[in-house]
Amino acid sequence: MVGKGSCWLCHLGRIPYGAAWELQRKLARLRYEERIDDILLVLEHPPTVTLGRFGRKDNLLITEKQAAERGISLYRSDRGGDITFHCPGQLVVYPIMNIKSRRGKLRDFLTDLEEVAIETLNSYDVPAERWTEHPGIWVNGKQIGAVGLRISRGVTLHGLSLNVSPELGRFNIINLCGLPGKEATSISQLAGRQVRVQDAARRLENRFSEIFSVELLKIQKRQVMEDSMDTEVL
Repeated sequence: MVGKGSCWLCHLGRIPYGAAWELQRKLARLRYEERIDDILLVLEHPPTVTLGRFGRKDNLLITEKQAAERGISLYRSDRGGDITFHCPGQLVVYPIMNIKSRRGKLRDFLTDLEEVAIETLNSYDVPAERWTEHPGIWVNGKQIGAVGLRISRGVTLHGLSLNVSPELGRFNIINLCGLPGKEATSISQLAGRQVRVQDAARRLENRFSEIFSVELLKIQKRQVMEDSMDTEVL
């Protein structure tokens, strides 16, 4: 039986999007079968653009050839939301959790995940807020965090990305969340100092534990990671 009130925590380091996606699907299947506990994956991605289920490809502002020349991977994802950009310096968390054991509503789960991000940002004196029309985290009209989720047989996949110290100019290749003219910001930019992803991860994990009422139990990457097959690209 799965431990109640606990959640595994695994730091994956920097991992390609396709490998992380395949890993999520494996873990989601095991979680559905109650062969593992809930698990929170903490990681970074190399430069990657993803489109959600209803994302529009014209929100990518460069060609696929140009993306390839810049070393940027492109993926069509099965998460919610529109277009996102991942790169080093951005903290990414994927909670693989049985939503039925909680309130059972995706909207509530998403709201809690947004609250984790907001309280993490508040710990740096960054006044973040939600924007009702678009899931995600914003500061003075600039995007600092994106949220996109999927539920498969009652188990959540995908999650939250939070800009800690990325090179912000790299985000100009997309319309953030499909919204032309929007800019990205980061904790480091707003705090006026360089913030390490590892520090932000620790703060986020503490907030996640509090808001989701779980004890985070660390496990090693080798315990969950196996060779992952390539996933569908754009």
